[in-house]
Order: sequence, then C-alpha cells, then structure tokens
Amino acid sequence: MADEDEAVREEAAAWYFRRDAGPLVPRDERAFQRWLAHAPHREAYDEVARTWSSLAAVPRPALPTARQRPIWRRNAIAAGLAAMLAIAVAPQVQHWWVRQRSDYATAVGETRDLVLADGSRISLNTDTAVAIRYGAGERRIRLLSGEALFTVAKDTARPFIVEARSGAATALGTAFAVRQDDDEAVVTVLESRVAVAPAEAPERSSALSPGQSARLSRSQINAIEIVDADAETAWRRGKLIFVDQPLGAVVEQLNRYHHGRIQIVDPAIRNHRVSGVFETKDPLQIVTMLESSLSLRSTRLTSYLVLLHR
Repeated sequence: MADEDEAVREEAAAWYFRRDAGPLVPRDERAFQRWLAHAPHREAYDEVARTWSSLAAVPRPALPTARQRPIWRRNAIAAGLAAMLAIAVAPQVQHWWVRQRSDYATAVGETRDLVLADGSRISLNTDTAVAIRYGAGERRIRLLSGEALFTVAKDTARPFIVEARSGAATALGTAFAVRQDDDEAVVTVLESRVAVAPAEAPERSSALSPGQSARLSRSQINAIEIVDADAETAWRRGKLIFVDQPLGAVVEQLNRYHHGRIQIVDPAIRNHRVSGVFETKDPLQIVTMLESSLSLRSTRLTSYLVLLHR
C-alpha cells in the first residue's frame, strides 16, 4: 500500500508540474481529467498544490550584508528555493515516465537483486530502472536510469548487451557494472572482458579488462581508467568509498541516495578533497561527518534540503 501511495504521489507531482509549465495539448488534458476522476488521485494532486502554495508563503530571513559575508550568502535562499523546485520537478517527472517503460525499478535508497530467465543476475542500485528485452538472437537490457551490476550466464548464441543513453556494453565474460550519469555512461569491469561503444559511433568500440572503467558520451569514449572495481561497486555492500575525491563529486553521489537535495552553495569548497568509507543508508549522517572533517557548516531547510557552506 505504501508503494502504491508513493506511485500516486509521483503521478500527481508529474501532472502538477506539467500543467504548471503551460496548457496541455487537448489529448494530454483529457488524459489528465481521466486520471483526476479517481478520488485518491484528486487527493494527491490537491496535496501537491497545497504544498507548493505554502512554500510560496514562507518568509525569507534577513540576509547579512555583502561586507559581512561572501557574496554567495546573499543568494542562499534563492538557491535553496531553486533546489527545492529541482527536488520536486525533475525527479518526479523523470520517475513517472521512466517507471512506465521499465520492467524493474528501485526507489531512492533501495537496492534489489534479480535473477533473469537465463540465469543471469542483475543487482539494481538506488533509483534505478531497467527494461528486459530477450530475443532469439540477443539478450538486451536497457538501463533507463541509475546503476546496475550484471553477472552474465554464458550463452554464445545470444550476446548480452546493456544499452544506456550514452552507449552500450556487450559482455565478453561475466561481471560488469553500468551507471548512467547526466551525460555519460560509466562501465566498470569486475571479471573477464566487456566491449563498449558510444551510442552514436558504434565503430569506436573498445574492449575493457578487469579493473578498467570507461566513460562514454554519445559520440565517443571520453576516458578509460584503471580503477578499484570492488570499491566502485561497494554499494552492493551498502558502502560508498571515496579516495581523494572532490567534495562536489562526493555530494553528487550522495544525492543519489538522499530523498531530497544536498547543495553546495559556496563554490570555494567544491574542490575540498574527501577520502573515507561511508554507509549509503544515511546520507545526512555523511554530511555531518563531512562538516566535522572539513570544517564546514550546513543550513538545513528540513531534511530534504541541505545547503553546504563554510
């Protein structure tokens, strides 16, 4: 029941922000009215509308003058409200459409293990969706969002292909992980070999060996690196491992596990270096640890929005 309620809230948010952006085309407006005719849908939609009306009425605290504080502080509230909008609009709309096309999906902070018909295994990381397309000539998995690790059952007659927005990975062996970031797909090999190719330039393919990772844009392979594959996939054990990573990259990863948004509002701290092993189950506790170790502060506008600064 909780999952059903969450799905209805996601649908309500998607409809709300689509309509807020401008009039729907007649076909979509009719679909919306049919959806709204169900009482639970109407209640969820009204709740979204009330929430955003309330946010508009939140008073803004007085801000220090520029002489007293760095300039970024003058814009902290504006940045916070913009981040709140990003929390509600982008994820809700994206989740709604992605889930409609997926066969399996996880929520934020959830992981899931699957066994497919041929014996291959998939481990889904947080906020991940996949579509399974098995046929007589190939086994194709579409990674619609997020990150997954694939352990492939041998079948020489049917190649095992994982397709992300930015490129594809074809198993030449057993175990590898694929993550779709905003504009890159990241493929990391744990065992045997994997062939990778950009979505728009399949002729620019390359084979990866264990311990190698490739970043693919739609037109090219941007980088091939030697990595600690076990550390890169530590999320399977509920861990995040960072070795001399910039704070900006660390926060980007934390946001994948957080029901909300952690935002760096002081550009001067973005390149602070971070090393450590952290638990994925509590991103806000990680923020607290980062504050202590890096001498930072945070402004928390509820647990959903955390602004990091000096």
